[in-house]
Amino acid sequence: MSRNDPRTTNESKLARVRVARGLTQMQLAEKVGCTQADISRWERGTHTMGGKRLAQIARALECKIEDIIDMPVG
Repeated sequence: MSRNDPRTTNESKLARVRVARGLTQMQLAEKVGCTQADISRWERGTHTMGGKRLAQIARALECKIEDIIDMPVG
C-alpha cells in the first residue's frame, strides 16, 4: 500500500468516518451489501457511487452524506 492509500492514512472522508466507527472495509461492505473491493475503490476515489449507495453507506455509518464525500451536496 502506498503512503497516500486511505486504508493506511485515512485521507478520504469515507475512510476516516469508517475507521472512526471502528469498522473494517469488509464489515462496512457487509452492512451495505457490496464487496470490500467496492469500499476500497470508493475510499481511493477510483470509482464513484450513486445516490442510493451513498444513502446506504451514510445510514450504515450513522452520518450525513456530506460527512463521507469530498464534494458539496445540494
